[in-house]
Amino acid sequence: MKKILVIDDTDFIREDIATTLQFEGYETITAEDGLAGLEKAKAERPDLILCDVSMPRLDGFGALEQIRKTEGIRNVPFIFLTAKAEKTDMRRGMELGANDYLTKPFTTDELINAVNAQFAKMQEIQKEIENVVDKRVFELGANISYALPHEFRTPLTGIISSTDMIGMVASDLKNGRNVDYTELENIAHDIRVSAERLRHLTENFLIFTQLQNIASRPNDVAALRQSMTEGGILGMVEDIFHMQANDLGRTEDLHINVEDSEIGMDSKDIYKIIQEIASNAFKFSKPGTPITVHGRIDGRVYHLSVNDKGCGIKEQDIPSLGIPFTQFDRTSNEQQGAGLGMAIVKKLLEIYDGSLTVQSILNQETTVIISVPTAPPMSERE
Repeated sequence: MKKILVIDDTDFIREDIATTLQFEGYETITAEDGLAGLEKAKAERPDLILCDVSMPRLDGFGALEQIRKTEGIRNVPFIFLTAKAEKTDMRRGMELGANDYLTKPFTTDELINAVNAQFAKMQEIQKEIENVVDKRVFELGANISYALPHEFRTPLTGIISSTDMIGMVASDLKNGRNVDYTELENIAHDIRVSAERLRHLTENFLIFTQLQNIASRPNDVAALRQSMTEGGILGMVEDIFHMQANDLGRTEDLHINVEDSEIGMDSKDIYKIIQEIASNAFKFSKPGTPITVHGRIDGRVYHLSVNDKGCGIKEQDIPSLGIPFTQFDRTSNEQQGAGLGMAIVKKLLEIYDGSLTVQSILNQETTVIISVPTAPPMSERE
């Protein structure tokens, strides 16, 4: 049964409204002024509030303003009951967040229609929310069901296949046949690559879980925000990007123009952010296309941007970047990873009060910009 709070300082009006609504099947509670109404709203958590404008102690505007600031009741639909002379003041009520108003005197039908209209709107909103949630849960489930088995199975299959090949080589040696030692080196390399892929996946799961826990503890967040890098960011950027470029044979593709600065983050955390962004730039662009890295200081903020001329991202997909297990067009565009890299980047930036900006043109380019706090100047350090 829906619960409605009626706030009015005129006894017979308040009781008449309450009785009418009870006949319509609603549960009602009443209050004689805005202050009492606010306390009743906090205690009873009504589904709808009907409130007079002119009342002693706290008027309707004041009650609405307080309700919209109070957790647990801030979103309760609110209908003003206003005299004709007060009708011109309703702009203020709408600006404060009122959902509707009824001008006194109103008929029983007008009252019931206004109440029913608000509940109908709430039902529509709830349905829209459920549809969005259902869609997101479905997409998340699809991503998990595809990404996780794939990400575990692929490197494990590689390791198993490589051990079978080692067994075959051992058999050749045992039977006196010549062995190509280059083949052994290739097998060892394949095992290493597969093991590294599994290690990276496992580490990202652990890191993301730890970050979720840290983000829920304000004291831990505050402590981390006192951190500083050991040295500047330039060395990190060059080490990470050159290492990945060397591994992929893309040193000629890389262009770095980065100002140096100490960063107001733990070294391992900014390192992880740069590592994941670099990995994506190389992963989603082809050899022979440039990857450009720029870094600059802007007051107390450091902006690091990475541009690649790769496959790009659909505009409608950009807001979903950083949601765990989310990847795009995976069934048609083979990708490695469980979609946790950008989730970790986004969570770290959230913890350190940084920000992430992504600009992309599909099939042309993507620019990822991270903005992080710089370390405080020497004069401000303890």
